[in-house]
Amino acid sequence: VRGFDFGTTEDQLRNHFEGVGTISTVTFQGKGAAIVSYDNEDAAEKAVSTLEGSTIEGNGRYVNVKIDEGGEAKGGRKGGKGGATGPQVIVRGFDFGTTEDQIRTHFEPCGDIQEIRFLGKGGGSAVIKFASEDEATKAVDMDRSTIDGNERYVNVDFDGKGGGKGGKGGKSGGGKYGGGKYGGGKGKYGGGKY
Repeated sequence: VRGFDFGTTEDQLRNHFEGVGTISTVTFQGKGAAIVSYDNEDAAEKAVSTLEGSTIEGNGRYVNVKIDEGGEAKGGRKGGKGGATGPQVIVRGFDFGTTEDQIRTHFEPCGDIQEIRFLGKGGGSAVIKFASEDEATKAVDMDRSTIDGNERYVNVDFDGKGGGKGGKGGKSGGGKYGGGKYGGGKGKYGGGKY
């Protein structure tokens, strides 16, 4: 689980995630991230399918929920690049109330920003259009950076159809996250579901 507000307690995590199954352990992975272990795989998969994008009570933004494959080493965070994606990126996870100027200041080192379009009414995500695909690629490289004045990092990926980033290796660096269901280099976000 990633993206919850700093200061979120184990009790808040347990209350949010226990509805899909019996939790055996909650292990924090620094600020804003934790591993929630269930007593069976079905409960873990149900957590991913039903709680991805949900908001923990008392938090200001949604959480990302993925299966933790374990693995021996950290492996690469990014897989290979996919095909053409265009000059737009989607940025998710910034604090509600973040201004266009804050976003522009954070991403302008990547290149010429043509447009910033907020998604939804509550904030927290936006599409940024750059002058070129190379500039958009530089913005995607800023994945997991923190906008000045925000509490947590943002997720940045290509917006639109086509390849996109190859997927995130996560802890396994291969298998489901690095080269299979969540990795690779084809499809909307790298191949497969994510």
